[in-house]
Amino acid sequence: MTVLRSAVHRLEDVIGAALFTAMLVVVLAQVFVRFLLYRWVQIAWADEIGRALLVWSSFWGAVLVTRESHHITVDLLYDRLPAAGQLILRVLGDLVTGCLLLLLVSQGFSIFVDSFVRRSPATELPSFIFDGALWTSSALMVLHIALNAVGRWRSADTSASGSAL
Repeated sequence: MTVLRSAVHRLEDVIGAALFTAMLVVVLAQVFVRFLLYRWVQIAWADEIGRALLVWSSFWGAVLVTRESHHITVDLLYDRLPAAGQLILRVLGDLVTGCLLLLLVSQGFSIFVDSFVRRSPATELPSFIFDGALWTSSALMVLHIALNAVGRWRSADTSASGSAL
């Protein structure tokens, strides 16, 4: 299981790096063409693709941060709680976040499916390049929240049984 998990993590990391690198290349090319080659070269698609890559990079970053449980937190109260209180607070946070993401996944599915039919104005690509990021990342974040919660539950369970020995 850990081999599969590490392979999936590596794939997610590579996708995140590729999205960010592609965004950087497209935006730099657009700036270069706009200010130096504007008389000879026009790349109308660069703005649309650059925005799509920004959206995907942002939401993909949220997936990676959720996977590692490193979202920004206010830990003033959390650090002062005993281990059991921290676990309860973490579980409540996971439940609230998971429910909101499940709401996005369930209610956004029709938009997600429709995004394969609608076309973007400049590139004529499916609008999935914009609309797909929210649904896809929300579904992946739900998966990571569930996996992290199970991992925390198992580690709390083994530490509780280990202390009884």
